[in-house]
Amino acid sequence: MSKNLKTAVMYGAGSIGRGFIGQLFTMSGYEVCFIDVDEKLVSKLNEVHEYRITIAAKDGYETRLIENVRAVNGKDADKASFEIASCGIMATAVGVNILPYISKAIALGIDKRFEIHGELPLDIIVCENISGGGMHLKNLVAPHVKNRNYLEKCIGFVSASVGRMVPVGSGSDSSDIIVEPYDELPIDADALKTDVSGLSNFKPTRPFEIEKYKKYYMHNMSHAITAYLGHLKGYEYIWEAVQDKHILGVAKAALAESILAISSHFSVPAKPLDDYAADLLERYANRYLNDTILRVGRDPRRKLAADDRLTGAAVFCMENNIVPEYIPYGIAAAFYFDSPYDASSAEILSTVKEKGIRMAIEKYTGLRHKSVLFEKVLYIYESLGKSIR
Repeated sequence: MSKNLKTAVMYGAGSIGRGFIGQLFTMSGYEVCFIDVDEKLVSKLNEVHEYRITIAAKDGYETRLIENVRAVNGKDADKASFEIASCGIMATAVGVNILPYISKAIALGIDKRFEIHGELPLDIIVCENISGGGMHLKNLVAPHVKNRNYLEKCIGFVSASVGRMVPVGSGSDSSDIIVEPYDELPIDADALKTDVSGLSNFKPTRPFEIEKYKKYYMHNMSHAITAYLGHLKGYEYIWEAVQDKHILGVAKAALAESILAISSHFSVPAKPLDDYAADLLERYANRYLNDTILRVGRDPRRKLAADDRLTGAAVFCMENNIVPEYIPYGIAAAFYFDSPYDASSAEILSTVKEKGIRMAIEKYTGLRHKSVLFEKVLYIYESLGKSIR
């Protein structure tokens, strides 16, 4: 067994890699080896072997030093694969679109691991913003692995639900990052191949599918509603929007609709979901996080999609015999979102102007014309329009 097995490989040294998972690995007693293509950041981490995160708590800022770290340039597949071959745990947080580009290096690391250690298991915690992230990465890696039996038997591709909010922006140093205090990471218990009980704040969960619904249809949904309604009222920050009694009321009611649907769908008690919802709203009110309306609301085209946080949550409610009255507020308000830095919002506004709101709703949400949800969104859109004229 290699002397390096107390090393955790973190593929991706961005906001989630450094600002969340890297911290949890060091809390668990691991040396963290980041793999990233940012040469300047890789060089800095190898020079100082530490970085800072600033935790934006409700009463101010707290700086924590994350030590015992190093980095490897992701462009060097041999070095990256060697780290994978000898590590004790691994995670990815590179972005869904980058996963295909790192799949061969991961496969090479898995092959080397078998050659060096035999059937030594490894869990890869997939911290990507995609449903079924574990299986998605496995499907990308598997075709490049020589020993498929070893892959199936010993390599866990473990989906995770990343709930920590990490706004864009950093401290004075290029390797610093600002985060919220929340630091729990639910992971798919059924996909694990190793004992992760020694990992701090990793929460093996079954059925893990419920975490997907909580993340998309509670957290992401209510966050988007707060942003889009906040934008209509001219707020700059999420904490300002959630202090608005009307916006807070809509967000609470929308969360209640999702809670009813999730509780019914999974036959689970509503109380833990209620507690989760209350915690979310309290976290949104954290003014020290300085999370902006424009950041949370960006890319409304994606967020309006049929299987995403807004339309997806409304449809999920309908599927569980709950007619949502408040989630459609988020859908309708998204069609007013106007950011000078966001091509997605510009496209939607252009579509509304040129083809009308009915065509836009159908195009971006997939809701059928004259369906119950379609008519609710249309009515609310027109009502919101009257209020801002």
